Amino acid sequence: MSESDLDGVTRSYLIMKAEAKVALDLAEEWWDSKTIPNYIHVRKLVHDDLESFVDLYNRCFLASPDPFCPINLEQAKKLDTEGIFVAELWGKLSGFIACFVEKEEDSVYGEITGIGVLPSRRRKGIATALIKRASKYFLDAGVEEVYCEVYEENTPSQMLIMAYGFEQVGTREVDVQITPEQDTSADLPGGKIMRRLGLRPRPGCEKCRDI
Repeated sequence: MSESDLDGVTRSYLIMKAEAKVALDLAEEWWDSKTIPNYIHVRKLVHDDLESFVDLYNRCFLASPDPFCPINLEQAKKLDTEGIFVAELWGKLSGFIACFVEKEEDSVYGEITGIGVLPSRRRKGIATALIKRASKYFLDAGVEEVYCEVYEENTPSQMLIMAYGFEQVGTREVDVQITPEQDTSADLPGGKIMRRLGLRPRPGCEKCRDI
């Protein structure tokens, strides 16, 4: 496809919203007839985890259709780890969720800016355990509404997040032909955790996946 063919072509991220209490109730309901196995342990990300977190993050997103740019240790050190939780499976980092509490004038809301589970560790309840922990984090912070973005071509992520009460309330479109001069927070492809670091898929980068 030539550059002229791409003029005006966009891809979308679905903006999803849920009530924090609803998401928690649904996550707890999922576990109602089960017990979270003792080999799944969800806890806060700490500085000593950062090297392992970089590997986890990159491996999770390499296995998804989302626009993606790998992070490195120096970039990971810039993250605010306050709301980032990791799931350990048999003592190894196997999943993560990144949560941020945003305050605008008189409103307080939560954002899930990234969630991932290693492909070999999926369908074991890790994502549910992470969403349950995130929901508690938001409620403890006084958050009632939680938002997230899901790439339009990532159907599994859409189905996952909708299972916990998230509904689409809007879209964020990204121009396929975005240029460096257009690199604003609103225009960048990739999940918000990437945009917080100013990351975007780089043309010619073998490890990047552009839109």
